[in-house]
Amino acid sequence: MNMKTRIDPEVHEAAKIAAAKEGMTLTEYLRRLVQADLEARNLTRGGNSISNQGNSDRIR
Repeated sequence: MNMKTRIDPEVHEAAKIAAAKEGMTLTEYLRRLVQADLEARNLTRGGNSISNQGNSDRIR
């Protein structure tokens, strides 16, 4: 699934910098943030993570 969203330019730039510091793309950085938030809220299905296109790495 593809998704488009708009964020403030300052937030976008800060997220790009944070992703680079973690050695990942902005897309992967955002994917991990969403995944971590859903897990923290117990909103994943049956204990399995919602699809992250084959990458099982998680923010810890």
